[in-house]
Order: sequence, then structure tokens, then C-alpha cells
Amino acid sequence: MTFEQAIAFVERTSGGVVDKASREHFRQALDLLGRPHEAIPTFHVAGTNGKGAVSMMLTNGIKASGHTVGTYMSPFVYDVRERWLINGEPVSEENFVAATSKVHDAVLQLECGTPSVSTFEIKTLVAFTLFELLSLDYVVLEVGIGGLMDATNVIPAPIAAIITSIGFDHVDLLGPTIEDIALQKAGIIKPNTGIVVCGDSHPAVRLVIQNVASNAGANLVFPSPLTNANLALPGDHQLMNAAVAIAALEHRFGALPQNVVQAVQDTTLPGRFEKKRVDGCDVIFDGAHNQAAAKALRSAIHDRYPAKRVTLVVAHSGNHDSAGFGSELLDVIDNVIVTCTPFRPQVPDATAAFYAAAGKPVAVEISPLKALNDAIRSSTGSKPVVLCGSFYLGSSFRAL
Repeated sequence: MTFEQAIAFVERTSGGVVDKASREHFRQALDLLGRPHEAIPTFHVAGTNGKGAVSMMLTNGIKASGHTVGTYMSPFVYDVRERWLINGEPVSEENFVAATSKVHDAVLQLECGTPSVSTFEIKTLVAFTLFELLSLDYVVLEVGIGGLMDATNVIPAPIAAIITSIGFDHVDLLGPTIEDIALQKAGIIKPNTGIVVCGDSHPAVRLVIQNVASNAGANLVFPSPLTNANLALPGDHQLMNAAVAIAALEHRFGALPQNVVQAVQDTTLPGRFEKKRVDGCDVIFDGAHNQAAAKALRSAIHDRYPAKRVTLVVAHSGNHDSAGFGSELLDVIDNVIVTCTPFRPQVPDATAAFYAAAGKPVAVEISPLKALNDAIRSSTGSKPVVLCGSFYLGSSFRAL
């Protein structure tokens, strides 16, 4: 199998019906592969927002502790190999092909010509196989959607079940209320879980997490946000994310030396308030795409540009709530350019109408790269440009 063939396999569409309640062929594939999901102690991370930041903070902390670590994340921003990190770096082509070849053979043996293993399940199989193949010390496993029904939740009890902040996203799959969503996220908590760490402060969410943890007999921690910490990732919400990561690391490794704490604080992420300087203008890309993430983005803008308003270049995909997203950003916006994502784009008219009704000057430009360049050219007084609404906009940011 070549690298290109491996990419094509992990990105295929299933073409069949996947029974998420049983995941029959997915589980059978795990058996054929030797049950690699049971091989390595795991930190399991669920939540609506903050999963990526906490996962990378854990990864950097484990690495700084002198251990090897594999990290499974989604979505990727620039390169599909970002989904599978080895000691914080995208997997090599050689190791990716080796793991994917094994998964390919197992899946095709089970399917008998009728695809029934989903794209995400294939990626998850590659993760488990890859990490076992490399004999890593630890795994950081980020949930795809929800928790209880997610493919990653086939693992045995984790070292730590981590719940980051919870908000209204994927309500069609997870339920209409915050309690419903919290219950799905809490599905990663199992009997014999080492510790549960929750970074959400909503009373209803905490009650759900408390009940599930208590029923599983698992110890539960609600850490307080860090204070007097200089984090590489901007925004007050990152202080809680860092506290969550540190609490989980302390459970496993005890009191953390300064180099480990510093590794957590120095964490950065592609597509999370990522900045370029272009023609004298700061251009920031943030993959925020739901209302809670927009609130965190607003905090980051206030943190880094307290005296300025920004030009917003925004696009949404699928059924994301563009009005709820935009409502969180109005007080930091000067003007808006609405564009389209390259995958599953929303029609920009409704988004543009929302900002216009809020009194913001609005333009529509279908090409995200042209929208970015228009924003940069019109920037005055070094006004920052913020590109957001979808991780699918990363290719346009990179093209700058």
C-alpha cells in the first residue's frame, strides 16, 4: 500500500449503514487486529469545546514527563496526519501506511464487498493499531462526537475521563437539552475509571457528571482555573483547560515538576487563534464554529487586542447556528465579510442578514481566499482580521 492509497482508504465514505449501537464490524475488526484498543493506558477526552486544547496540553505534559504518547484528534486543519500524533508530531508516512495496511486488510475481510465500517471508525482503528505498533507508553484519545456512542468509547476504563466545557452542538444527535448532551459526554466514564476531571461550571452539567461518576464509583474533580499563568493559547477559557489537563496529569504522575507545567502552558494548536502577519496586518484563524466557541474567541480577541475591533471573515458549514455564533462576537466586530466553506457550505445570505440587522457593515464574497485578501487590503490602522466559523477554512488561511 502506498501513502496515497492509505489516505484514500481512511478518507473513503462507508457507502453502507453503520449500527452505532453495536458497531458490529468495527468490533470484529478490533478482534482481528488483536484488540489494540486495550493495549495502552489512555486519557479519554470528551466535551463540546476545548477537547483539542486539553488533548494537546496532556500530550505535551506526558512528553515532558519523559514518556512516549500517541494522540488521536479531530478534525485536522492542514494535513490528515494531524489526526494521529506521535509525541506531538504528525505520524510519519511510513508508520501511517504500516498501520493503515493492517486495518485495510481486516476491514475488507469483514465487509465482503459491502462497506459497513464508517470513515471515523476506520480512522479510529488506524489510531489503535498505530499506537500499539509503536509500543507507546500512553494514549490521549479525543472523542469524535458525544461520548457514549462514539467509536472511541470501546476502550476499557481510562486513566482519566476528562469532560471539557459543554454547549449546544450536534443537538440532532446528542439531544435537545444541556442535560441530554452532558449525559452523552459522561458516557466515557466507566467503572474502574482512574479519575473524572470536569472543566464545565454549569450546575446542571455538574449534576449529571456527578451522578454518572458516583454510579461508576469514580473519583471526581472540578478544578479551578489557573491563576497568574501565562498561556500560549489566548483567552480566559484556556486557564480552565490548562487546569483540567494538569489535574489529570497529577492523578497519574503526582506533583508535577515545573518543566511539565510549563509544557502545558506553552501548548499551541493549529487553527486555534493562529496568527500570521500579512502586509502589516494581523490575520488570525480560529476554527470556532459554535456559540460557546465564539464566546471563547471573543475572550481571546479581548485578551490580545483589548483596544481594537476586528474585521470578521466568517463562513459556516452544515447546520451550524450562524446567528448564535455571531451574537457572541458583535462587540468586537467592526465589519464583516461573509464567505463560504469549501465543504458543505451554508448559503451566506442568512449570515449576512444577521450581521446587517445588528448594524455591522457586511459584504459577501464566495471565495474565502479573496475574502481574506479583501479584508487585508481594506484594513486600516492595523485592524486585525479574524477568519472563523469552520475548520474547513484552514486551507485558505494556509494559502496566505
